[in-house]
Amino acid sequence: MLQFMKEGLSGRNGQYFAVVAAVMLVAPLIFWKLDLPFAANAMLLCLMFSIMAMAWNLLEGYTGQLSFGHAVFFGVGAYTTMILMLYYGVTPWVGIFVGGLVAALVGLALGVPLFRLRSHWFALATIAVGEIFKLIFISWDYVGGSAGLQSPIVPEEQKLYYLQYAGSYVYIYLALGLLGLELLVLYPLVNSRIGYYLQAIREDEDAAMSLGINPFKYKMVAMFFSALFTGIGGGIYTVRFRFVDPFAVFDLISVSVYITIAGILGGIYSFIGPIVGSFVFVPISEYVRVYIVSRFPRFYGLHVFVLGVILLAISLLAPEGIMGWLEKRGYLRKGRETGEVRKE
Repeated sequence: MLQFMKEGLSGRNGQYFAVVAAVMLVAPLIFWKLDLPFAANAMLLCLMFSIMAMAWNLLEGYTGQLSFGHAVFFGVGAYTTMILMLYYGVTPWVGIFVGGLVAALVGLALGVPLFRLRSHWFALATIAVGEIFKLIFISWDYVGGSAGLQSPIVPEEQKLYYLQYAGSYVYIYLALGLLGLELLVLYPLVNSRIGYYLQAIREDEDAAMSLGINPFKYKMVAMFFSALFTGIGGGIYTVRFRFVDPFAVFDLISVSVYITIAGILGGIYSFIGPIVGSFVFVPISEYVRVYIVSRFPRFYGLHVFVLGVILLAISLLAPEGIMGWLEKRGYLRKGRETGEVRKE
């Protein structure tokens, strides 16, 4: 792992990383000092979707399995964190990771039937699974049914234990730490033998099998880590908003499709592309939802219209994503030196 970190952060990459890291660490303090809650909340959502879009891209960009059902893992992670905190008094410092692990186990269970399907049938099946989970949680009294669950207000001395703070400022640092953890796990993984096997499966599954690669085994590996970090993203949502309901956390558009767009916009053949896509797409979507839709209440859902416009623009202007567009025009160097794993 240290060798991969040394290679990835050498030269200009290291300078870029240092600048971005410094900005990320200082920005919440500036937002807090200047009292900019919208900017802080947008940054938190950018980081949360960065975590989930990178996880999604392990399954799509590296393995070729297009999923529109990652809301399942997000919702399971969110509910697990909430239930552990609300019913058993477990601190979210532990609950977030347990939520990710439960989501990963759900992912493995779903992978058994889903990976029997290929191409668009796999994508359609993931949509169906997401809707099934939403309906189950709506009618499940233990998890609050359609009303959902809400965490109680805790005394001042327990705020650190239950991670309850005003605004998004503190949670930005939590999300930053978890994104860093994800980078430390996924970067060596995609540059290892497993990562190359995943790309071989993406390019031609039958050819990969002829070389002795077991597609099901490595798809399950990708599913495990993809669901794990998406579930952790759900845990961040729970501690920040302190409320979960099936309509919010299992939503096809605002969770699964948003994750997909962030990944595609940044570039699915780029390791950091989903992070770039999240920091472009999420602020636009949030600005439209908060400032523009509220001025035109008759046009509820206008932000979804903007989402469609962005998708159309991507497909016409930069089908390879932002990172691919930058590489094509020479603004970024291709290959592993820039932290990218290119499509072979």
